[in-house]
Amino acid sequence: MINVMDNIYNVLKELNIISVLFRVLLAVFCGGVIGVERGRAHQPAGMRTYMLVCLGSALVMATGQYMYIAYENGDPSRLGAQVISGIGFLGAGSIISGKTKVRGLTTAAGLWTAASIGLAIGTGFYSAGIITTVIVCLIMKFFKKMEYDMLNETVCYGLYIEAEGNNAIGSAVQKLTENGMDILEVQTGKKRRVHRLTISLKNTPNMKREEILKLVEKIEGIKFVKYIY
Repeated sequence: MINVMDNIYNVLKELNIISVLFRVLLAVFCGGVIGVERGRAHQPAGMRTYMLVCLGSALVMATGQYMYIAYENGDPSRLGAQVISGIGFLGAGSIISGKTKVRGLTTAAGLWTAASIGLAIGTGFYSAGIITTVIVCLIMKFFKKMEYDMLNETVCYGLYIEAEGNNAIGSAVQKLTENGMDILEVQTGKKRRVHRLTISLKNTPNMKREEILKLVEKIEGIKFVKYIY
């Protein structure tokens, strides 16, 4: 059994049609797993973006390996180095989304890490790519609450709200203000009949995150509310 696994692993480390297909599919899967969490948080870079970043990185690294084998010269890691430096334009796009504060740093860091995971998978370092994917998902899913719980100072939150009408949106902003929240930024939108609202607020009275959610959820007309940071 061990010999069979070793033979399969050796085949996947070589550059052939089977290993290329495996690397591409694994990169798409790992990027998608990370992107799902960002999509649920209503970040500008979601599942498809992470899939493409990870897939493209894997392709670049496999291409570098192919060029080295086919032409018997060059540096296979040179193309990968360009991915690491070039991924910054996507990270900048996810950060520069508001006028009053910088946000999206976690998404930008996730994109950079997804590119690195793709490079690892593209070169055949599967174990590192899979392990890193699991760790990134744990950090984004569970460490967020721990980070906020450790902050004793006044913090800023971002709320994503879906409502049935403008009255509910106005009531949500008014309710937050009445409870001592400082509204830093408000962005509104509408899709079909659902009104969408993104609020950046400063938790001046230091209310618990759960209390703020319950405060908004009780308002008539509010269909959905969630923290985005």
